[in-house]
Amino acid sequence: MRRNIKIAVMLLMGTVFFNLGGTAFAEDKYDQIAKEISEAGAGLTNKKIAILPFSYADGRAAAKDGAIVSERITMRLIKQQKFEVVERSLLDKVMGELKLQSTGMMDATSTQQLGKLLGVQAIVTGTLVEMQAGKIEVNARLIKTETAQAIGASQVDVEKDWVGDAATQQAQPQPQAYEQPAYAQPAVQQAAAPRVRGKYQYGFFDVFMGFGSPDMKLEFTNSNGNIRITNSAGSAAYNDLGLYCTGCGNPSYFKSVTWDKLKTEGFGPLAFRVGGFGNKALGGDIEFSYEKRNIAAQDTTWSLNGLAPGSFKFSVNDYATVKTFGISGDLLIRHPGEKIDPYLGIGLGMSLNSITLPYVKGFTQSSVFSKPVDEFAIGLMLRVPVGMRIKIADKTQLVAELRYEMNTMDFTRGGVSGESDHITLSGVKFLLGMGFDF
Repeated sequence: MRRNIKIAVMLLMGTVFFNLGGTAFAEDKYDQIAKEISEAGAGLTNKKIAILPFSYADGRAAAKDGAIVSERITMRLIKQQKFEVVERSLLDKVMGELKLQSTGMMDATSTQQLGKLLGVQAIVTGTLVEMQAGKIEVNARLIKTETAQAIGASQVDVEKDWVGDAATQQAQPQPQAYEQPAYAQPAVQQAAAPRVRGKYQYGFFDVFMGFGSPDMKLEFTNSNGNIRITNSAGSAAYNDLGLYCTGCGNPSYFKSVTWDKLKTEGFGPLAFRVGGFGNKALGGDIEFSYEKRNIAAQDTTWSLNGLAPGSFKFSVNDYATVKTFGISGDLLIRHPGEKIDPYLGIGLGMSLNSITLPYVKGFTQSSVFSKPVDEFAIGLMLRVPVGMRIKIADKTQLVAELRYEMNTMDFTRGGVSGESDHITLSGVKFLLGMGFDF
């Protein structure tokens, strides 16, 4: 009798363990999908993904079956904490804006649009196939949104342990409307849904360096005619500008002394800017830049009191040096493209300039009229940029730009009576840098 009881107990326990094992095995099928999808997506740089409802391969309605399978896969992927999963409500909203059916079946163009609007690099979608004995074959795929290429897949058979949708259920009364199960997302997911961006809409942060040698116009003007220039170094004490005029009196007084299109040396601009484009053609940016320019040693011409130019020689390369910190903004117009965004624009800004004139006299050092002149001047900047942004990675661009730029400023050598001096830097520069989208 006892032997029969033991045998019965063992059979009962075996049945229980078999049933529990079968249930656990069924649950493991979803874990298997999540694991294989995670492994396939390990190389993605953007870990944000969206999971679409699954659809039947034969085209039948799958509102409930597809949503449940999608939800269970979603839960497994969230638990793995390897991806940031887009909230279902945001997914539904974006699919509605794109007028896409929530069936999981999408073409390449729709996949790319969905990736742009949601900010995801990949989506999980797939098909269902009804099998015998209450089972459903699940075929899941991980699809890269930029190329619409499947980069991973998983195929499992799961028990259909819910009521609704499949062909065996069509003759039954309509079940109660299914509600999407709620699941907890990380705290960051509880924030308000982000504003949906257009396909060609993005912000950018650029870092770049410029090359070129703009010309300098330098002009000393005194309405009182008190600019003194001598004809030799022996009379330097009476020379205001630290240069000499052969054939002039000793000293001679002038109202204006002007050099035009002087060659310069230096570097820059070194700059960064922040800006963006809307979904169409218009955009803009704010730029912060630094540049240093000095007059190069050269043979040139000068004009005294506005008369015909005469020959002049700069034997030093530091007669005038300008260091500029610029703050400017551009209005840009572009032609949106998948890989290349050509653009042109116009920009205005303010320059903060440090002017150094080591051979020129003024009142910047003290109340005594003496050299050097070190003066600060606020200037006006104007530029016309023409360039292109070339996409080299998902969030990275190569930026190449050709621009004409002018920086003009006035100074008085520390408040010399009747003085109104002027420097203008102008010319074409080539800029090259890196841009980062956000």
